[in-house]
Amino acid sequence: MLANRVFIQTQMKMHISNILFFAINIFHIILASTSNIVTQTDTFLKFRILFFDDFNTIRFLLALGIVFAQILLSYLVLYRKFRKAELVLITESGLGGENNDDILKDLRTSPKQIYQWVHSLAEEQNIKSIKRIYLTDTSIPNALTIDVLPLPFIRRSWIVLDANVLEILEEREIKAVISHELGHVRRFDGIVNLFRFGVNYLVFLAYSFFIVTIIYHIIADKPIVALDIALKIVYLLVILFILYLLTIANNLLINFSRRQSELVADYYAAETVGRNHIINALVLLGKRMDVISAFGTEFKWLGSLEGKDNLTREFIQGLKTLPPKEMSKKISREKAVSIYVSQRLKNIRDDLFVPLTDEQIKTLTETSSKKLLKAREDSVENGFAQNRQIITDMHKLTIDWLLVDKNKDSYLSEDEIEGLIKTIKANPEKELFEEEIQKRRTILGFDHPSIKQRLLFLYDSIPNCPHSEETS
Repeated sequence: MLANRVFIQTQMKMHISNILFFAINIFHIILASTSNIVTQTDTFLKFRILFFDDFNTIRFLLALGIVFAQILLSYLVLYRKFRKAELVLITESGLGGENNDDILKDLRTSPKQIYQWVHSLAEEQNIKSIKRIYLTDTSIPNALTIDVLPLPFIRRSWIVLDANVLEILEEREIKAVISHELGHVRRFDGIVNLFRFGVNYLVFLAYSFFIVTIIYHIIADKPIVALDIALKIVYLLVILFILYLLTIANNLLINFSRRQSELVADYYAAETVGRNHIINALVLLGKRMDVISAFGTEFKWLGSLEGKDNLTREFIQGLKTLPPKEMSKKISREKAVSIYVSQRLKNIRDDLFVPLTDEQIKTLTETSSKKLLKAREDSVENGFAQNRQIITDMHKLTIDWLLVDKNKDSYLSEDEIEGLIKTIKANPEKELFEEEIQKRRTILGFDHPSIKQRLLFLYDSIPNCPHSEETS
């Protein structure tokens, strides 16, 4: 009974937040489309706003047309981006194209097997819209589903998996990740998000004509009196502030709804492949993201030493060098130093034609890395490396899930999961991963629940299935 109640409550929260979002925005669309500004010479503002006056059909249709054009343009840009991105199509016979050796070398599972699993799981859930499966190689474990043709009967959905998911997870966890994405497809989450953003966009288009008219009245007012203009601008700023509050409310509702939809997708994955498999997948992916976050923190500190703020290029290059199966933050931080130095020297060589050989870069990297590692530890001890110190302090606010992994096989059994859940409930102020702590500090919140929230939801909403303990 408890399991049903937890799941039903989550679904209700998701539906209510969606209904509330659409209700608020539809109200504003009607308000913006039925309001008029009329000239009035005997008042201070020289104009008067009439709310719920005549419906302005032209303004509404123009805004609506722009929204559909925006949606179409977004999909064209998305399609073009996907075509240009380093995506590799997974076919029934393996990876499409050539020169895929770098991607294949660390995979635990063959792409051919992934293709079979996706279509088998989709068939099991009666999902017929999956048309393509893609593999990326960003070294960041992620998965997503895109509805490239969100229309009934001809719907086409793509599933995108990063190679790092296949590098750090085994069959049972990979199937859980795939089932989670299929859960989004099954519930039409991508299509809901599309129309949600479209409606939000329409509101501000409708109001934009309204605001432009107010600006015109401010500019066209004669004679020009500085105090009058200033007061009218304040009036306009008040309207803009109200719209800003609307933006915050919309974002809160969108993020809240998306968090619930993630939990629901987790539920469907647990139903399909077993609760423990999705729990273990979430834990391992969270651990890997913590490692990447620690790696990025070191890069930020190293960049600050040479006054370099934009480290996107070096970070992406360096992440490719970090072992894809690395799950230790300590080792990740240590490797970040040598990887950073080596990559910077290679970029300087390539960009400025500096005559450095690979052997010279290796020698310079070893020499400087020793000094940098010593400087890093001294900085942390003296409180100078602020980012590192924050991460170190955050460690005290996390729960070490490895302590409950008694046999150290990086897979939590039923008993070990129960132990972890008890620890989480006994420490409500703590998160499972350092990266999750940042989510609690944002005003609008993230669009994904924390790993801790997802584990508690899964544990409370669905009993463990017998096949959860099956191994591949």
